[in-house]
Amino acid sequence: MTALIISLNFHPGHVSHMVASYKQCEKLGYELVYYVNPSFIPYLPKGSRIVSAVEGKHPKADLAIFLFPSQKNLPLIWKLKRQGTKVVYIFHEPLAPMKVYREAGFSMKYLAKLWVIDHVSALTVKWSDYILIPSRKAIKYYEENNLYKNQNYHYLPLMYSDEREERHAKMPRQYFSYIGTVAADHSFTEYLNFVEWAVTNNKLEGINFLIATKSEFEAPDALQKSNRVTIYKGRPMSDEEINAYYSSTIAVWNAYARTTQSGVLAKSFMFGTPALVMCANLNEFTRDGQNVVAIDDNTNKEEIAAAVEKIFSNQASFSAECRKEFERSFYYGVYNDQFKKIING
Repeated sequence: MTALIISLNFHPGHVSHMVASYKQCEKLGYELVYYVNPSFIPYLPKGSRIVSAVEGKHPKADLAIFLFPSQKNLPLIWKLKRQGTKVVYIFHEPLAPMKVYREAGFSMKYLAKLWVIDHVSALTVKWSDYILIPSRKAIKYYEENNLYKNQNYHYLPLMYSDEREERHAKMPRQYFSYIGTVAADHSFTEYLNFVEWAVTNNKLEGINFLIATKSEFEAPDALQKSNRVTIYKGRPMSDEEINAYYSSTIAVWNAYARTTQSGVLAKSFMFGTPALVMCANLNEFTRDGQNVVAIDDNTNKEEIAAAVEKIFSNQASFSAECRKEFERSFYYGVYNDQFKKIING
């Protein structure tokens, strides 16, 4: 039996999910092929079988797993199903009501883009055989959206292989970090404002700040001139780089205005790194005071500082709880039997 792991739009942050699905299907006895946007090729494990999607010819397969949305998915799903391939769609982000995105600060232009994405996703959902949805909040959004007609949907959290190595555990932790894409609903401006305040007023002594993103942005002068602030921006980063950033982080910013589920949260837990989250976004994976610290207001600088201090003062216990949650909820091996049961009916 052959399975395809498919992602047609390049995003380096997707590699970890792709590798986890590859390893999971390998454990279940499939021969595996990555069928991907060619930009992924340098980021995927050496020795894997990889076919570039730009070639236009896909291998025949018994199972195809689409991990991320793309307009290019639809014609490929149509071709695969004509050949008798079972199609799985891992639906990371069923859309919430549009007012949620308006309140999070998205522009009207971006809201129009979301409307188009939603309708493309609805077709992908309709044509797929199995829909996997990674959080209870995402399940709620899926069930409330009348566009999503496929009733063969299943709860399956975001999956990762374990990328932590012994050297990661030995890295000194020194940063309160923002890791990931700059987006309106990720409250990046609030993070920048906090860091500028902390640097200017010499808050959180002994803690530095790290921003690691492929996005471009203009940092305030105070951040650019400060030896407490490290910035990596404007280019895709390898998993090796990203993993080092998580490993050297005391606490990661996850105090987003809006989130369904967060790959940043899951990956931070992989490296035993706790997060700051909003109280409104606490979910089945987070426990305030154990693996995260929840805050009410991500513009309240004193509240943010107190949360980081709490983690800083209890690093060992927070880190241990994060690793436990990763192993319980995000490690792909936990879900091998469940995934097998889903695709075998």
